[in-house]
Amino acid sequence: MIWPDIIAPPQHENPAPGWVDPAVPDLRLIWKLAREVGYAVGVHGSLKRDFDLIAAPWTDQAVSTTDFVGHMAKGLPASIVGVNTAKPHGRTAVILQIDGWFKPIDLSILPTRL
Repeated sequence: MIWPDIIAPPQHENPAPGWVDPAVPDLRLIWKLAREVGYAVGVHGSLKRDFDLIAAPWTDQAVSTTDFVGHMAKGLPASIVGVNTAKPHGRTAVILQIDGWFKPIDLSILPTRL
């Protein structure tokens, strides 16, 4: 594995014959899109079921959470699945599903201001 070109472990230990796990989304593109609107993004979690990311406002010009999610969805392109969910410490969680056969992105976003 060469960082940041991530290869996730298989979701299932003994998958059905012919089963291929969905690909991990392009982290380089995700980082690029996040930087365009003042955010930094990091990876966490097992990467088995989904692609867990943490987004943090990184510059004084960081856009709102809503604008960040919209920018990511448009740039990937991805659909916003479900509703934004409030999490501890002011975080917001949202699921993005990229068009095609990719693991869903479980995106946890820190607030721009506390």
